[in-house]
Amino acid sequence: MGRTAGSTLREQFLTLKVMANTIRSQEQFLMMIDREQIIPDMARRLSKEAISSDLISNKRVLLDFLYNMLARTGPYEPELDIEFHYIIIGKEFFEVDKSILWLEEYEIAIPFEIGDKLGKIIVGEDVTDAVKKIMTFYKAAETKFDREHFGNLDRCSLLILEEHYPQSSWHIRMRLPAKILNDYPVSI
Repeated sequence: MGRTAGSTLREQFLTLKVMANTIRSQEQFLMMIDREQIIPDMARRLSKEAISSDLISNKRVLLDFLYNMLARTGPYEPELDIEFHYIIIGKEFFEVDKSILWLEEYEIAIPFEIGDKLGKIIVGEDVTDAVKKIMTFYKAAETKFDREHFGNLDRCSLLILEEHYPQSSWHIRMRLPAKILNDYPVSI
């Protein structure tokens, strides 16, 4: 089996997966340190500081790697999409539940900060009418990718669910080609 541009993208995707798993392990380690009462306070604090700085650095490296990967993708490469799950409660609470990177049917959970930063670009600081702002953003992005992909909208999707009980909230799932990050750059 020969090397093709598609296999290179897949190899980069697998590298991203290893990076994301390392980040997830570090986050789980930090949670474990917080829960463990046997560890002396000084050791706990020093461990958290060391892991936290390394964690932030690893998230930045992952994001840089992702941007480099996006810059190298061409029109005949496998499809690379990004999906964000947002939760809006009332008029004050807006958070990211998940950020996912897709390569065709394979997915990687990527740092939520990517979706959080993009969400803040879309919605702004004022969460009022966040659903309308997301819909407006999505329609503009969908139109852009419709033109670029000659009418192929299979990669764009927006699902909005409104919950009434136990409290009023919105659950939003938005999936777009990952190149959207080139138009709205984020940093960690």
